[in-house]
Amino acid sequence: MRPYGALSTSCLVLAGAALVGCSAPVAGDAADVNGVVTQGVVRVERAINLSRDAAWTTSPIERDEAALPSADVEGAGSVTNVSAKFMRLSSATDPELAERVVGSSFDLPAAGSCMVLSPADDETATSLSSLGSIELLDAGDVTMKTEDTEMPLAARAFPDVGDLVFGVFYTSRDATSDLPAPARYVFESSGSGLLDRFAFAADAPAGPEEVRVGDAALADGVALDAGVGAVVEWRADEGGDADRARDVIYVDVTSARGTAVRCSFKDTGRGVIPGSLLDPSTLGPLPANATLAVHRTRQVPFSASGVDLGEVRFDLSVIGRARIAAR
Repeated sequence: MRPYGALSTSCLVLAGAALVGCSAPVAGDAADVNGVVTQGVVRVERAINLSRDAAWTTSPIERDEAALPSADVEGAGSVTNVSAKFMRLSSATDPELAERVVGSSFDLPAAGSCMVLSPADDETATSLSSLGSIELLDAGDVTMKTEDTEMPLAARAFPDVGDLVFGVFYTSRDATSDLPAPARYVFESSGSGLLDRFAFAADAPAGPEEVRVGDAALADGVALDAGVGAVVEWRADEGGDADRARDVIYVDVTSARGTAVRCSFKDTGRGVIPGSLLDPSTLGPLPANATLAVHRTRQVPFSASGVDLGEVRFDLSVIGRARIAAR
């Protein structure tokens, strides 16, 4: 992947990391006396297709590649995904690489900067030899609850990655399940011989609303000029509590060939995608059709018995269509 601005491609937002920037907890600081650390990663994702046009919808959510069934639902107004993984790994293991191998990594540039994500990127294969084994722990029965919803998560065997990864992870059964926002989410497990019983809660933010790009509402489709900065506006989620302080808005412009421009902003209600990234060298020959998705993401650390590092990531987005043409 090709960074834009001050962010290097090694700066990822991972479970237990601060939301913006490149600092992450050192696994060794939380390791037990045997040099092993247990890391919990929970993802709650909802994407609303404003255009109601399946032909314009490419990748509405950061799909967990191991999750089944597929999160792609053609023509759906809302696509959702909940997943939970509880990883036991050596404290010497690179946590960034471990998250990428199990499909839970999250590439987010620092607020005010952008990056380019290419489907051809493969930073994992060359480093697998340095990765120790990762055990995905059975947590018993895992259930997600909100005020109006109770959702048992399905336990699934993780697909073969040689002898590197083994065990089970958890995912929602239905990609159209209702995921309210804002709302308080409670996660509970019955426990197992590998993990104690636990319960923890995290508050989801509101999804992006009143999104406009230039003079056009995202729901109506937008036209972008190559080489010209695109002004994106949304209703800021006002308030000064600690959770809102964690919120970040990021915008993806994804071309038909799968290349995406991703820009991250503080949740102030306005951001600009640089015109230098809206050009054929990034998005392919013009004119081009693309999707434009605006996400509000919040990462909340959690504590649970037997889990050294825990994080819930909410990712709520709206998606519309865009057309990029030369001036």
